[in-house]
Amino acid sequence: MNTKGVLTHTLCNITMDVKLIPLIELPTFKYPELETIEDSKKKQEELIKNNYSSVIKLASYNNSFYNLTDVSLEDLEKAIKLHVSDMEFEKSCALFGGYALKVNANIVLYPQCCGLLSEINDWKKILKEDFQPFYLTECHPSPKFTKTGNSLIIECDSSEEPFQPKTESKITLPYKTAVQAIENVIEELNKVSKKLDLLNSTFKTQSVSKQLIWEE
Repeated sequence: MNTKGVLTHTLCNITMDVKLIPLIELPTFKYPELETIEDSKKKQEELIKNNYSSVIKLASYNNSFYNLTDVSLEDLEKAIKLHVSDMEFEKSCALFGGYALKVNANIVLYPQCCGLLSEINDWKKILKEDFQPFYLTECHPSPKFTKTGNSLIIECDSSEEPFQPKTESKITLPYKTAVQAIENVIEELNKVSKKLDLLNSTFKTQSVSKQLIWEE
């Protein structure tokens, strides 16, 4: 049963809820007076408070990320301006962030360093049943995705670079459950894209979302 974007899949009498959550890492303008704050979490909270109007009311994920679908258009516009800075809009990469994998009540995999919202293009490879093993394109470390029988296997090898936060070395999901979770997040991204494209004239582009989410 699919309820509010969360798929319930029963396997061997175990109910598994799987969801992909689109997360954005909000860029901030640095304030010199905050550099004296030693606590990194507190410093980040103050930077967010100084840079954004409504996002401070939202729950943060792993102290760095916010659910893309919850961020107001006003704050998304501020984030884009900081992200693009003085470069040409069309030369900008996608917004930083990625996709958190939530299984039942727990997030078992977070976006890693240098992750982008455009990683959805990697996750979409899973929709093809005979996909070849792959890693996410930009982030490091990157999980490895393979399919074995009716299972999606996500390997998180921390031997060379640790995953943050600490992550299980292997995550196994029912393949069809994973597919539905990906389809659900694509639907959410399409809705966000329509919101972002209200800013097309502001950034003088045909599609803000194609550049900053889909990298098309």
